[in-house]
Amino acid sequence: MTLLLELTLPLFAVAGLGLLAAATRMLGNGAVRALNVFVFWFAMPALLVKAIGSAPFASVLDARFFAAYLIAGLSIFFLAALCARVLTGADLGRMAMAGQASCVANLGFLGLPLTFAAFGPVAAGPFAMAMIVDLVIIIPMTIALLEWAKLRSARRATTDEATTARLTVPAEEQHTTPAAIARNVVLNPFFLSIVAGLALSASGLSLPVPATRFLDFLSGAAGPTALFALGASLAGRRVAGDGIAITIPVVIKLVAHPVLAAILLGPVFGVRAEWLAVGIVFAALPIAGNSFVLAEQYSVAVRRTSSAILISTALGVVTVAVALGAAGR
Repeated sequence: MTLLLELTLPLFAVAGLGLLAAATRMLGNGAVRALNVFVFWFAMPALLVKAIGSAPFASVLDARFFAAYLIAGLSIFFLAALCARVLTGADLGRMAMAGQASCVANLGFLGLPLTFAAFGPVAAGPFAMAMIVDLVIIIPMTIALLEWAKLRSARRATTDEATTARLTVPAEEQHTTPAAIARNVVLNPFFLSIVAGLALSASGLSLPVPATRFLDFLSGAAGPTALFALGASLAGRRVAGDGIAITIPVVIKLVAHPVLAAILLGPVFGVRAEWLAVGIVFAALPIAGNSFVLAEQYSVAVRRTSSAILISTALGVVTVAVALGAAGR
């Protein structure tokens, strides 16, 4: 227990400092966005290229881990969507948002620094595969369902201007095509850095010393900055919305997802012990912030999603600690 607290408390304390700084207005307008830009586009990609690129290629990819994590994610998605439909009467758009929130974890800003601190570079392979599952399969599927829901709503809309305004999104956001989705995935810095790291690992080559030192220096800022930015981003969130609709993704994400992941990664697919532990910790993480981005873009369950993120992040301290404890960390 002492080792567990020594590992987790410093990480969540850094997030707490970010929350404190934002809540006390120490951060000016745009500060959180600037921190997120640095982490998302520069520090985290450097860490991924360094960690994945320096590992033997065979130790980075594992079909069993990928299949288990994917099946767990898809199963949780449809379970949450079904619960949202049965318990709250949610329409297709809200079902899609409940599904995504329940299976897409906060890997980038919390999972990556936390698992690297707990497990070291061995976490690079599972992280790469978990990110591919989320970026290439789960999130595009969610967007496709949201687009379908938007189209169905538009067809049912009357000529009343108020109704039409409520059922559609701004004109500049009405061009989410399969090509645009694919482009967004391919140009995602996490995806690009994973591909670059895998290419470097497969080549067996080593980067020049200046490039290695550059990545070492830049990636050292990834963990603390990501956690600080995560805390700061939570300062403006408030709990609001239907209690049952908020509870569904929180409970499924923090309880059902790690339990199912543990079953599939362990007894079913027999993933090796280190990756099994990392995968369970990933599944025990709180809801990802990109769920709120999608909710806001499509004007679907915005307050509920924001509240679910806030509550799951607070409770995630417990679920992550339990997952780490089960892994012997």
